Amino acid sequence: MHLNPRRTLVAGSVSGVLLLLAACASNSGSNPSASATPLTVTVAGSSTVALGSTSQYAAKVTGSSNQAVTWNVNQAAGGTAQSGTISATGLYTAPAAMPSSATIVIAAVSAADSSISGVISVSLQAPVGAATSVTVTGPGTVNIGTPAQYSAAVAGTQNQSVTWAINGVAGGNAASGTISATGLYTPPSSVPSNSSIVVTATSVATPAISGTLDATILPQSPPVTATAAARFLDQTSFGPTAAGIAQVEQIGLQAALAEQFTQPTTKYSQPPASDSECSNNFHCTMSDFLKVSAWGHDQLRQRVAMALSEIWVAPMQEPGAMPFYLNTLANDAFTNYRTIMQDAALAPQMGVYLNMLNSAAPPPGQIANENFGREMMQLFSLGPGLLNADGTLQTDSNGDPTPTYTELQVEAFARAYTGWTFANSDGSTPPDLIWTYNYNHLMVPVEKAHDTTQKILLNGTTLLAGQTAEQDLQGALDNIFAHANIGPFICKQLIQHLVSGNPSPGYVERVSAVFANNGGGVRGDMKAVLTAIIMDQEARAGDTQTADQADASPAIDGGHLREPLLWTANLVRGLGATQTNPSDPYPFVNFMDDLSNLGEAPFSQTSVFNYFPPQYVIPEADINSPEFGLENTGSIIPRLSLADHIIHSSTPGITVDLSATSAIGKNAADPAQLADYLGMLFMHSQMPSDMRSDLITAISAIPATDLQSRAQVAVFLVVTSSQYKIIH
Repeated sequence: MHLNPRRTLVAGSVSGVLLLLAACASNSGSNPSASATPLTVTVAGSSTVALGSTSQYAAKVTGSSNQAVTWNVNQAAGGTAQSGTISATGLYTAPAAMPSSATIVIAAVSAADSSISGVISVSLQAPVGAATSVTVTGPGTVNIGTPAQYSAAVAGTQNQSVTWAINGVAGGNAASGTISATGLYTPPSSVPSNSSIVVTATSVATPAISGTLDATILPQSPPVTATAAARFLDQTSFGPTAAGIAQVEQIGLQAALAEQFTQPTTKYSQPPASDSECSNNFHCTMSDFLKVSAWGHDQLRQRVAMALSEIWVAPMQEPGAMPFYLNTLANDAFTNYRTIMQDAALAPQMGVYLNMLNSAAPPPGQIANENFGREMMQLFSLGPGLLNADGTLQTDSNGDPTPTYTELQVEAFARAYTGWTFANSDGSTPPDLIWTYNYNHLMVPVEKAHDTTQKILLNGTTLLAGQTAEQDLQGALDNIFAHANIGPFICKQLIQHLVSGNPSPGYVERVSAVFANNGGGVRGDMKAVLTAIIMDQEARAGDTQTADQADASPAIDGGHLREPLLWTANLVRGLGATQTNPSDPYPFVNFMDDLSNLGEAPFSQTSVFNYFPPQYVIPEADINSPEFGLENTGSIIPRLSLADHIIHSSTPGITVDLSATSAIGKNAADPAQLADYLGMLFMHSQMPSDMRSDLITAISAIPATDLQSRAQVAVFLVVTSSQYKIIH
């Protein structure tokens, strides 16, 4: 009789079932549904965790009665300080600072079989209003006796407040040096046995987040001379004053530079719609330019802002048009060049001047307005030809410059910049492109007017189709900012404005390297770039020369002509001019005709190429000196006339005191003493001996009973001399 296998299985013993299952398990043709449940681990919990917070995770093990697991983060048992830690019970503690990757992987490993685990990807997020990182910038070496300024940039929050520490001690101490609430570090009285210090800035918004910078304390540097102080001030301000020279002599160049970095912005105010003193309130703002330049406390900031206004040219001679733009450039002067790029691009003044404002997506087969797209690259960032790191042109096999960009790329950038218009009066975005002028807010995007097609930019970078106006703008500016040309192109122009019209390639290359990397991995750091420009060996080369050495054999063959605005502000500052009427808000409004005759009334450029091009070469001299583009027979006499007007207080608005009791007049009794005082004030104590001799002779010819005339004639002869007009 045959047995029924099914009946036998049902009726069989437990041991029989197990034997049969074992036999089936070895049979490749068996039914999988009859196999044992596989061992698996699943992890449950949140897929996002805020930095510095905790989150509970749970593991479920199937296929085994052993539910025990061990936990790891990014394959590290228990996690690490960088990626976060996790307890034996699955409680994850996120790190305080964002790791290199914002995504971490939490895994639970089965205790029954360590080859089996479950994982969950977790995105780390900064809490709203929390800092994610702090970057500290400042000098890597500090000399005894010379304070140094450190700055901190806090990412992830608008709260930029930090607390400072030296070697882990809040505020530092006498042994390692102290640091103020504004980041001004004062070294100890002598170099300590361990000359290395760590400067730490900790976010006030998120105290767990901090940044550090290593620095070395060096012995005291040689004392600063009047010559070095005056040359420094000619490069970092609108001109030396007697008090300014004395201060820099006392605190040193590095400390003086650091002090300027901490100065808040002197604001341009919005002039009234109509003013009896200004025929157009634009003239009121022109007067404000000289007022800020002559008497503003933030001299370096405003000097850099002036340079930026001559690079990012947007002269809108409309009522109320310029204060916002000038304040924007001044506010951004010590930030990052990428910030300057964005704020200047979105300024309504620039939008109107170069037609980015209300440039809409073009119809099929047509192109968008190219004006801003072209000038952004040609004049504001890259230049038309590819450059070497030292600013020299790259050429092809025929010796012709290699173009930086193509016409197709200009068209692509033009489309990337479409869709921007005036903001409403409260700064909000209107529903359509509008022509209701608002010069007091950055432009805003109207998405339906933006070109959303694909755009191929420099170096093969592609902006994908379907992006917003904001996304395309960011992508376009990032693409330009990353280009190798921007460092040498912009740094050379900043050097030309501040130090020398014909900097050497080595000078340009050294500063460009700092633009590329400030020492902490930051590109475009303006404080670092400006420090590199001012403290470079080429800028400081003439600090130790005597007058005749500087005249006969200058340490460096460089310098630049004082452009009219700089020359005028320098006279007003050096002579200690004051407002004739202290309550007059616009004391310089009557200077504008004189400055127009000199070719440089404030923000009155006749084209986007500025008052003078940066590549201007003096005819028949082969010397690159941009400001000489304004020097001609038609501008020389007006300069003499303006000097005379200022010296004799004959232009309404300001008064210059050159009486016998004035600072200059008191020196007039001794012609040699007066010559040396003016030489210190206006010529870095480097007046050539033959000029000094001639000046003494001219002063001596005026009766000693008329000290005011002596002072007036001496000042006129100095400030109209070619030796003064050129800053060496």
